Amino acid sequence: MKVFLIFSGLLTSVTLVSPIHADEKTDLAAQAYEVIAKHCLRCHKGPGSEGGIANFGSIADLQAPRGKKAALIVAGKPEESRLYQRLAIDGDMPPEEALRATGKPTEEEKAILKKWIEASAPPFTNSAKQRNFITLADELTAIREALQKADREDRPYLRFFTLTHLYNDKTIPDAKLKLIRAALSKALNSLSLKPTIVLPVAVNSAETVYAVDIRRLDWDTRHLWNRILEYYPYGLLYTKYPDPTIRRLAEDVEDLSKAQIPVLRADWFVATALRPPLYHLLLDIPENALRLEQRVGVNVAANFESDKLTRAGFSRSGVSAQNRLVERHDSNQGVYWKSYDFKPETGRGRLIRFPLGPLNLYPKGRHPFENQAFSHDGGEIIFSLPNKLHAYMLVDGKNKRIDEGPISVVGDSKKTAGTSAIVNGISCMACHTKGMIELKDYVRDNAAVFGRADEKVRKLYLEPKKMDELIKQDQEQYLSSLEKAVGPFLKIGPDANKSISDLSEPCSYVIMTYRSSSDAYLTLDRIASELYLKNGEELKAKVGARKFKELGLASMLTQPDAVITRLEWEAVDGYSLMQEMGKELGGLPIGK
Repeated sequence: MKVFLIFSGLLTSVTLVSPIHADEKTDLAAQAYEVIAKHCLRCHKGPGSEGGIANFGSIADLQAPRGKKAALIVAGKPEESRLYQRLAIDGDMPPEEALRATGKPTEEEKAILKKWIEASAPPFTNSAKQRNFITLADELTAIREALQKADREDRPYLRFFTLTHLYNDKTIPDAKLKLIRAALSKALNSLSLKPTIVLPVAVNSAETVYAVDIRRLDWDTRHLWNRILEYYPYGLLYTKYPDPTIRRLAEDVEDLSKAQIPVLRADWFVATALRPPLYHLLLDIPENALRLEQRVGVNVAANFESDKLTRAGFSRSGVSAQNRLVERHDSNQGVYWKSYDFKPETGRGRLIRFPLGPLNLYPKGRHPFENQAFSHDGGEIIFSLPNKLHAYMLVDGKNKRIDEGPISVVGDSKKTAGTSAIVNGISCMACHTKGMIELKDYVRDNAAVFGRADEKVRKLYLEPKKMDELIKQDQEQYLSSLEKAVGPFLKIGPDANKSISDLSEPCSYVIMTYRSSSDAYLTLDRIASELYLKNGEELKAKVGARKFKELGLASMLTQPDAVITRLEWEAVDGYSLMQEMGKELGGLPIGK
């Protein structure tokens, strides 16, 4: 509001900010913390983190002087606060490589930050600190009750995914739990061969344990749960646990579910199952693209001859510095897109001169346009699942399945999977957040071919407007299924009315933070949370210094900032470190 003051005959207007009450400040601080946790804390968590020494989760660090530079937060002055400037005005933060995980800050999020700073940046209220601790007994009780409520014939097919170890870690904000829940749902449905979207169902009030009937994913007939457990570094049995309550609960769960381990960690599952080898195993992706094409009713050679495929070629893509060709086929499950990629030195890799390949589409000497046919070195396949989400396959130039694309052909500058390699599954999912990506063809009107070959080019390489329509159609189909899978987890609170394509891609967020960010470093307190204990002091008392030394973790007892990586915690040599520590508490590790 404005008031008018008279000084020495001058009329002056002054804008007054309406006072914010204590409860509002608390809510505002909590909202501001969630924004910063979502967009900043992945890199800026203090010494040893990717973003340097400042811990953006600390008000003191944010307001501390930075030499000649202004503080990151200047209370009451958003325009002078460097964090706000870079996040909301300049837009150069978060960096490009992080955007696929969290998306750009929304206007609502920028407004929250501005209002919080204008209110003199009241101390953060981390909603995680308000969460009640969930014990191992609490989790087992919830699972047992869910099994008891289920029909007897359904119980052997109910499996569970847990976020309890994350919920108990007070350094992890609610915003991250929200993304992990969405990632779990998207991952399960992206690994399903059934036509219906299946939502995991929370079985406790804190929403840390979710149940899924694996028959609805087509996992039961191929005994896939046990195959997943072969890779699981957190497998512990509690049927011999010293605590009789936990022992009885574990026995009941095993008896009801007919499974020794019916529960997996949700974050581990997302980070592991969306990449080979589990990705190929769960989706039954064959070793050769020709077999996949037979399964989904695609005959590339026949469609090439009859002009039933559509193509677009472009000089550069998001993953390759060379030109690239993509083509679209209808399939019996929806759509089937196939790309053709080239090494820089490939002689027949220039699409302007050789637009009518691939050369190996037919036996040698039988290609109808052999002189105008390209020869490629690899490609990516994107195909509809029965539920209309997408699955992916990477192949070499001979249609053989590969786990990663060669760096000489394609690369991931965002390092979604932790390296620059394009890793099948997650790297593709992180890029294709809306399904197919808009593209612009440059071959149709520029191909260096004539006569019959030119006519063929114009039949296969679609006019831009028609290709745009097809891509939009395919995007709408994909996004419709995606909304069913993740909308119930993401479209809540201030995001309730947003388009699903404007929200963060949850699976790449989980993978990017799981093993290759500051969240991947485990402190003593975080290790305690992993083992259903409240803090590091309780863990030290129960395990003892000798065991810490035996496991190479003695420094964690004497150095407050000592950490180990997630990879070290999971590394298996007989048992993982987690299983070794869990064994000391009374759990029985499941060997590899």
